[in-house]
Amino acid sequence: MRLPAVVRLVARNFVATLDPITLLVMFGQPAFLIVILGTMFNQLIPSVGSSGSYTAFLVPGMIASQMITGAVLAGRIFWLDRRWAMVEQIFSGPFLRAEYLAALLLTALLFSLVGVGIMVLVALPLIGVAHLSLAEIGVILGTIALGSLFFGGLLIAIGGRIRSANLYFTIQSLLQYFLIFISTVYYPVSAGTPVVLRAIVYANPLTYAADTVRDAFTHSFGASDLTAGAILGGLAVAAFGLAVLSFRSLELGPVQ
Repeated sequence: MRLPAVVRLVARNFVATLDPITLLVMFGQPAFLIVILGTMFNQLIPSVGSSGSYTAFLVPGMIASQMITGAVLAGRIFWLDRRWAMVEQIFSGPFLRAEYLAALLLTALLFSLVGVGIMVLVALPLIGVAHLSLAEIGVILGTIALGSLFFGGLLIAIGGRIRSANLYFTIQSLLQYFLIFISTVYYPVSAGTPVVLRAIVYANPLTYAADTVRDAFTHSFGASDLTAGAILGGLAVAAFGLAVLSFRSLELGPVQ
């Protein structure tokens, strides 16, 4: 039996991306940060809110940040396909644009889940196993899915409008580091946080994702997390719409 087109394209994306260097850079770095920051900062920060230790605070944030890792990989695949004229070859074969876009977004989600699994395995010796209910696990996975769709759709939309590799990867890097470092992934917002910085942090979609995952880990999921989920859902729909529009007007041909 022949597999569906989207599944074949996803398998092709994994084969094209699963080289040791890429995996080490994309997944090894956050795993390294959990070990180093969790070990060193735990000595300086005795407790962080309801999370308890700093390591217990950091791990959910790093899990949430994997949605960006998956999106970055999907965006990288899309841009390199454009760079090496693979998009034209795919569209000239038995694949529709909608199938290719769906495969990119599904690739972003699956890579994000791979990253989540790696972060959990790395965190096990540090904080043990969190006793999560099925509902809390569903909240975590649903948050990762919405975030992956948002960030993946956004990067694909940007990649579809830009014809310069230098410009695309500069925008991707700036967006990635801005979203991660000006969020609640590494540190909480407190009364002492400057008002302007606090406003920027709470305008960052990754903050909503990190806080929701963290609340699921601490069994404190509430109304604010439902609001955060609705915001992420709205952003995901908007990013998906932008990606669709970008694909409809996608200019084929060589890019640099």
